[in-house]
Amino acid sequence: MKALVYVGERQLEVRDVPEPKGEFLVRILGCAICGTDLKTLLHGHPYFKPPTILGHEFYGVVDKAPAGSGYAPGDCVVVAPYGECGVCDECRQGNGESCKNKEYVGDGAFCEKVSVPLSFVSRGVFPIPGPDKAFALVEPLACVLDGVEQMEVTERDKALVIGGGPMGALIAFTLKDRGIDVQVAELNELRRDCLNGWGIPAAPLEQYNMKEFTRIFVAVNKKELVEQAIHSVHNGGRVHVFAGLPSGTVLNVDAHDLHYRKVAVMGSSGYRLDHFRMAYEAVRNNPDHYRRLITHTFPLDKGQEAFDFLKDGRAFKIVIEP
Repeated sequence: MKALVYVGERQLEVRDVPEPKGEFLVRILGCAICGTDLKTLLHGHPYFKPPTILGHEFYGVVDKAPAGSGYAPGDCVVVAPYGECGVCDECRQGNGESCKNKEYVGDGAFCEKVSVPLSFVSRGVFPIPGPDKAFALVEPLACVLDGVEQMEVTERDKALVIGGGPMGALIAFTLKDRGIDVQVAELNELRRDCLNGWGIPAAPLEQYNMKEFTRIFVAVNKKELVEQAIHSVHNGGRVHVFAGLPSGTVLNVDAHDLHYRKVAVMGSSGYRLDHFRMAYEAVRNNPDHYRRLITHTFPLDKGQEAFDFLKDGRAFKIVIEP
């Protein structure tokens, strides 16, 4: 089969690779480029060593399924790329994101087919009405729901999202849908115009007074923005470090902000399967709402061009189709 293979820093190649083996196979219809995929291509990643196939935000059609699995060839599905075990200490404490016994889809999804462990199908595969690229947003939305849950946002809060890229936009969508007063700080004029057109106020960061906001999500991986948010958020407010910072990054935080101003700082990475199900239901119930975030599609053989397009900030979400 054809696959878009990450072969080294800033290098992707379309290669012929063996088809996956397994009892349950999904033929990929579309896979969105995640920020982690882009970061891996540009700077490398400790978890993804070349050569490897990236991509985990995908939907497709069942290509092979055994009797009794609940699915048959031809069924359209969206698949969680991993899921917690549900029984370890971390899972029992509600920290499934940190589970060390996760089950994973066989490989990345910038290719034609992937294998899903049969033991994971009942928990990690979800039926969809038909081929619809909106379902490529289920996994990133699940990550957003995890972060929003931690922030305990209420209708009394005023929220600022720093960074209006795909994940920042999904955070803003989620908060706006819940009736929260949310605004976005974004440098890119194209993205600001889109957000404003969707009814979400967006402007450059310097136009905002952070002290007016009780909840700040930092969806840009710049430590100085995290530090600024902690120092400037409203008394008793919360700051969420949503975008991952490089390992070893040390934040300069004034203890006064934590002790006297009662500022809380938190972060999140990934999702639990209950978040994935909630995201699946949200997209299934209103696919048009989420589909507008996908501004471009590229064929697999134009994968390098797709990554370059995203790197240059000329798109929100890009889906690669085999």
